[in-house]
Amino acid sequence: MMITLQQAFDLVLQHTPRLPAETITLLQASGRVLTEEVVSDLDQPPFARSSMDGYAVRAADVAQVPVQLQVVGFIPAGVVPHIKIEKGQAAKIMTGAPVPEGADAVQIVEKTRLANDEMTVEILAAVSAGQNIAPLGSEARAGQVVAQSGSFISPAMIGLLASVGKSEVSVYRTPTLGIIATGDELIAIDQKPRAGQIRNSNSFALAAQVAKLGVTPHVLGVARDEKKHIYDLIRQGLQYDVLLLTGGVSMGDLDLVEDVFAELNFKVYFDKVAVKPGKPVVFAKSGEKLIFGLPGNPVSTATMFELLVRPAIRKMMGFSVYQNQIVSAQLAEPFKNRSQREFYAPAKTWYDGKLFHVQPLKAKGSGDVVTYAQSNCYLICPIEQVEFNAGEEVKVMLRTEVFYY
Repeated sequence: MMITLQQAFDLVLQHTPRLPAETITLLQASGRVLTEEVVSDLDQPPFARSSMDGYAVRAADVAQVPVQLQVVGFIPAGVVPHIKIEKGQAAKIMTGAPVPEGADAVQIVEKTRLANDEMTVEILAAVSAGQNIAPLGSEARAGQVVAQSGSFISPAMIGLLASVGKSEVSVYRTPTLGIIATGDELIAIDQKPRAGQIRNSNSFALAAQVAKLGVTPHVLGVARDEKKHIYDLIRQGLQYDVLLLTGGVSMGDLDLVEDVFAELNFKVYFDKVAVKPGKPVVFAKSGEKLIFGLPGNPVSTATMFELLVRPAIRKMMGFSVYQNQIVSAQLAEPFKNRSQREFYAPAKTWYDGKLFHVQPLKAKGSGDVVTYAQSNCYLICPIEQVEFNAGEEVKVMLRTEVFYY
């Protein structure tokens, strides 16, 4: 029985477990998701810190400007000052350096004029108490939670974790993943196809999609159109958390993947989805292992990965947002969806500084890798709408490529 894409999406997520935690070094943690709460081990900053290059002063001394102050010291970052700023005095200070006792403000160097003897400085503009100073503990107090469990570890988060002394972190484990292509027609990409043959492009495209998620793909080879060969490769693939197969899931005499699934007692949740491209797609489980039987046509394979496999992998890795981002865009030209299915049409989107625009691409079927390679998004066409007019606001699912070209 055919189900909707939303039903398929819900079933996949319902039966996809989050993976257990593992401890890794901070240098390995970029792109992962925390499974622990992180607290600051000390006040941040641990001292009153100058946020600018300039002069540490008493605000009361520079209320009326210009004013001459005696320079009594130089404080670089990393040095504890052993001076006290008295009335009429100032100390040259660098960004990140501790503010000396007695000073309650920093005037930036651009608003000062140092005398030739460097013994006095003229302050050209007033500053208020606290200006250009980050007070002790103003960012975080010792013991304060600075990162919640479930937080994404971005480069900025790496910096935060390093600042609170976390050399190791607990994160969700990354799934292991195997890829099997099926079909007698498939040959290696460095071979020249004879009549009826095609190069095995799907394994490479899928491996690239998987790697983009921070997961290492294991390409297990091509299964020929015979049950035993498919059976043996699938058994080998069950060592991984996720197994992806391409081809062999339609209604042809040699589409044998579902027969093998039955022999292996896999629990099959669906095998047809009312979406274009990609109607013949299978989701099954063997214990806690996820198995996806994807269509053989390259555009269908890639699209079903984005719509169903990618969300499952992201859930396993601990993410709370599973889908690619969907935005509103202005349609550049008329478009028709005659498929009688929800259609994710390959398209090209761009942002002009105010809004997204989208240009549908004229693909020649779900095997047209030339056109698909030029796309960076999907134009989402609901099943109930056939005609789309130029200038109409439509929904677009971004692929990460949109950020690169």
